[in-house]
Order: sequence, then structure tokens, then C-alpha cells
Amino acid sequence: MKMVRLPVISACLVRECSYNADATCHAGAITVGNAAHPRCDTYVQSSTHCDSNAPVAAVGACKVTDCRHNRRLECHAHAIRVGYHGVHADCLTFARA
Repeated sequence: MKMVRLPVISACLVRECSYNADATCHAGAITVGNAAHPRCDTYVQSSTHCDSNAPVAAVGACKVTDCRHNRRLECHAHAIRVGYHGVHADCLTFARA
């Protein structure tokens, strides 16, 4: 059986997310967007943050079908960055196909 390597989140600039510790995402895995926008759907605004010793998060699913890194709702970028787009968290690695 072939192991699937999920792309890691190399940086998260959204400091008020509860999964962010030291600019690193520690969610188990995140889901990105909808058909129209690469928003981080896993973002949870909170003053309580996760343990910085938890594993670094990966992209579990991506619903942005017009991204060049998306193949069958899975991200195939080596890694992604999450940061601000206006007032919400977005995948900054998004690149229109």
C-alpha cells in the first residue's frame, strides 16, 4: 500500500488561531476553501492556543478546484503557507490553474 504524503503547513501567520503556536499550525490537518476561495476552513479564533509540541499540521483536503496544486480535492504542493487575506485566513500558496 502506498503512503500518501500530505503537504505540510510551512508557516501560519494567523496568530489568533487556536491551532497557531509560534507561527506554526498544529491542527491534525486542515481543510482549505470552497470552490470560489482558498480560505482556511479549520481556522478557529481563540485566545487559547494548542501545544507547540504537537506535530506540524498538513493539508487534509482542498476544495478549491481551480488551484493548480489541486488534484481530485487533494493538495499536491510540497508545502503551503497560511496568512491573512483581508480579515480571514487563506492559503497563500493558492495559484489559479
